Amino acid sequence: MERLTLGWLTLFDAPPADVVTAASGNFDAVGLRITGRTLDDDYFPVINDPAAVREIHRRLAYSGITLSNTSIYHLSPAITLEHLKPAIEVTAELGAKSIVVTCMDSDEARWTDFIAQCCEAAAPFNITLALEVVPYSAASTLAQGLRIIENAKADNFGLLIDMLHIARSGGTPDELANIDARHIVFAQICDAAATLPAGMNLPTEARTGRLYPGDGALPLYALLNALPDTVEIEVETPRVDQTGLSFNERAKRAGEATRKFLANYRQTLGETVR
Repeated sequence: MERLTLGWLTLFDAPPADVVTAASGNFDAVGLRITGRTLDDDYFPVINDPAAVREIHRRLAYSGITLSNTSIYHLSPAITLEHLKPAIEVTAELGAKSIVVTCMDSDEARWTDFIAQCCEAAAPFNITLALEVVPYSAASTLAQGLRIIENAKADNFGLLIDMLHIARSGGTPDELANIDARHIVFAQICDAAATLPAGMNLPTEARTGRLYPGDGALPLYALLNALPDTVEIEVETPRVDQTGLSFNERAKRAGEATRKFLANYRQTLGETVR
C-alpha cells in the first residue's frame, strides 16, 4: 500500500484537469469525475467536450501519473446504456481501468440486469465497474453489493470499499475480511467522527464531514487489516475549511496526512488495532 491515488472529491471544486495537476508530485495516480451525478447536474463538462479530454490527457502525460478510475452518473432508471457509452469510451481514451458506479434504482433485479449490460459494454475496453456501497443508495450494505455482483455474473465487476460508507452502513472489519479479494476493485480512505454528527445527514457528511486518516474515530486500522494487501488506496478527504488554499496545497496536505497515517499503521501491523 505504498502507492496512493488522489480521489477527485478531495478537490471537489476543482476542474478535472486541475485535479490531475494537483495530484502530480503528491500522489501516484488520480481518480476523476467525468460526468455529473445526474443528467442535468451542472458539473465540469468532460465527456462531451473533446478539448477538455485533450487537456486532461495532456496533463496526465506531462505529470507522469496515471488515471486510476473515473466517476460517472449515479445509475438511476433515468440513465441508459446510451448515456454510459461515451463515459466508457472517454475512460478508455484516458487510460483508466475502472469506473465507479452507484446504484440508485430500488428495483434490484432490474438494476442488476442493467449493470450486467454495462459490464458487457465495458469489457472490450478492459474496464472494470466498481460498485460503491453507499448507505443512502439502493446498494446500501456490503451484503447487498455482493449479492448484486454475484447475480450480475460479470468478471469485470467488483466493489469499491469507501471506509466511511462501510462504517455508516453498519459494515464491520470481520464482514469485509470475508469478501473474496477478487471482488474488491479498490478502497477509499478517510476518517470521521465515531457517529454521525448531530444535525448532519449522511450525504452531507460524505461531502463535507470527512477528516484526514487518524484525525477521527473510524476503525481504520481494522478495516485496512481486512483488505487485500495489494489493494489500491484512494484518498477521499474533502475539506470545506480549506477552500481558501490552492488545489496543490490541499492535495499536498491530504497526501502527507495519509502517508503519515499509513506509515504508523505499518509500524503497528500485527499488533493492537485502533
